[in-house]
Amino acid sequence: MTSKLGPKASFYLGFLLLLNVFNFAHRQMPGSLGYQIETGLGITHAQLGLLIGFAFIVVYSVAGMLFGTVADRWNRPRLIALGLTLWATATVVSGLSQSFLQIAVLRLLVGTGAAVLTPTALGMLADVYPPERRAFASGVYYGGIPLGAGLSMIVVALLEPAIGWRACFYVAGAAGLLMVPFMLFLKDPPRGGLEAPAAEPKSPSPAPATQRSTGEVLGEIVRVARRSPALVASVIGSVIVLWPVAALALGVTWLQAERGFTMIQAGLYSGVFFLVGGFLGNLAGGWLSDLCHRRWSGGRLWFLAIAQLVIGPPALAWFALSTDSVWFYVVWFTGSFAATGYFGPIFATVQDLVPARVRSTMVGVLLLMVNIFATGLSPWIAGAIGDATTLTRGLVTCSLIGFLSVPFFVYAARRYATDIARLDG
Repeated sequence: MTSKLGPKASFYLGFLLLLNVFNFAHRQMPGSLGYQIETGLGITHAQLGLLIGFAFIVVYSVAGMLFGTVADRWNRPRLIALGLTLWATATVVSGLSQSFLQIAVLRLLVGTGAAVLTPTALGMLADVYPPERRAFASGVYYGGIPLGAGLSMIVVALLEPAIGWRACFYVAGAAGLLMVPFMLFLKDPPRGGLEAPAAEPKSPSPAPATQRSTGEVLGEIVRVARRSPALVASVIGSVIVLWPVAALALGVTWLQAERGFTMIQAGLYSGVFFLVGGFLGNLAGGWLSDLCHRRWSGGRLWFLAIAQLVIGPPALAWFALSTDSVWFYVVWFTGSFAATGYFGPIFATVQDLVPARVRSTMVGVLLLMVNIFATGLSPWIAGAIGDATTLTRGLVTCSLIGFLSVPFFVYAARRYATDIARLDG
């Protein structure tokens, strides 16, 4: 039976989407202002890569897993308000930074505060949307990635020449703080209010998730991984395939430092292309990979392998094309379109390959792996190579690494049916 949705569900979705736009707009700030921060603070490409990557992502990933357990017990709107206050205030203070160490510490605080939002928001959406509509709600919520990052680049490109890079942090943080009072007045929806009545279990095992410790759940993930080469290969391939995407957090800096773009040009083109192309790519990647999944065993994995082989060469050509050529901009938009198309099939695949009772934990584990070994590591490596040679060479190196994902996805696709059968058995 399909549940009818009241206006309350749409309101929660719209409001939480807006908060996620703020989340990714604040997260994108060092990438949008990279060249100006490097010049203003006298830092290197590698240090900028750390600000974009490890200084934010490690604490964000670990704190996100911890705050997910807190959100199951506390008033969720107030918890989000607390996190929003922390990350917005740290964003404001970032504009006062006088050294790499100062802005790095503040990025840790931004990451800590921002880590509250997604596990808490998705829990609230699950309580106002019935099970058959939750994928839609999650997809709309994750639209905050291209919308927030794209808008950050566009707004910063327009503001920075007029008010300077430091004031951009002041404006962004202040806008976030204005949202806090509205969050405090939001009601926390009843937990499990739209959950379908559970059928009686046929056997007493395994224990319900609420009765299992974190260690027991993680232990089950490890046991499944030992019996599922497809799961292990999928995780490794997912980390590798996102290296080129993660490295392009330095793209706005590269355009200014080595391709002669102004701040306005680099920010506006990057922002518009990612906002439009990234949002459409997110939808297309999910739709196409589901289509492949319905036609072939391991179809999403075949899609990921083919997509890398199709998109990878044009992405490399982008670094060699002249900025006077129209193809430079065609390839740029295509890359922005493709960058978000990987996420849907990646997360759907790893959830397929584990029991339903540990799927959320598996997503958290994959996020942790991707964030540390791709989102955190890749910009730093690209920046370090850029300091030693050129940033072009650093970005090309990370793009080439992405091709190493193909054999892992192919192997996982060939093992997929066997491991699914073993899982069901």
